[in-house]
Amino acid sequence: MLYEIEQAVFERFPGYARMVVVAEGVDNTREIPELAELLAQCEEGVRRDDLEDLWHVPVLETWAEAFSGMGIKPKKNPPSVINLVKRCRSGKPLPFINPLVAIFNCISLKYLLPCGGDDRNVIKGDLRLGIADGTENYVPLGQPDVLEHPQTGEVIYYDTATKDVFCRAWCWKNGNRSKLMPETTNAVINVDAMPPLPLATAEQAAEEADAEVAEFCQTGYLAHETLLSLPEKEHDKSKASCATRRNAICGRLGFPPAIARNKTGRFCKREEQKRPSTE
Repeated sequence: MLYEIEQAVFERFPGYARMVVVAEGVDNTREIPELAELLAQCEEGVRRDDLEDLWHVPVLETWAEAFSGMGIKPKKNPPSVINLVKRCRSGKPLPFINPLVAIFNCISLKYLLPCGGDDRNVIKGDLRLGIADGTENYVPLGQPDVLEHPQTGEVIYYDTATKDVFCRAWCWKNGNRSKLMPETTNAVINVDAMPPLPLATAEQAAEEADAEVAEFCQTGYLAHETLLSLPEKEHDKSKASCATRRNAICGRLGFPPAIARNKTGRFCKREEQKRPSTE
């Protein structure tokens, strides 16, 4: 299985990067009071005064602009992170659905960036973030009998074998097929970054997601990787970038085994961690 981001995504949205956390052997069945408390703290954290006008917070406004660039009206169909913050600021508490969902909600709220996850066990082909041609299939979360198709030119996250869309417009609407359930044992979590959010902040968010999955989900294996585009003049630095988990131009992950490939075709192992069993 490969994970790929099409070059066209980087060309249309300069500076975009995606952090990917891969987890295997997850226990997603438990109700965890400590994690529920952490989620409540993150909800309270976005009720501060400087977030009163969400549409003019730079790290959120950039996603609204990206949506507009795809022909999607962000105020009618807001990016997931804006929708999440709006809900919390309205006083509606987030439900504790399961540990993985709670973790990526915590990350989104704390760092004000899109973060979501999918069940790896349902994937038939490769994972790809790319530009829709409008023929792909999308079943909305919680509506298993509804079939939609993305707009042509929309950035979608999908299974290359089935053309099933797991998330529309990057971080707008999750699909039903890959939703994280209590029985999920293998997961992929995405953390998205767009300027002006510093890349280092997004990488810190991914590392925190990695740590929380390890702590709360008793996983047996974790790894994370950064996929981003570098300008032409930076190609000669791509080998060094791989050493720090940053891969040039069209990021590709193969898992397992865990590898990433930069534009020059070199392969390098991603950082991986074996987690001891807590039993």
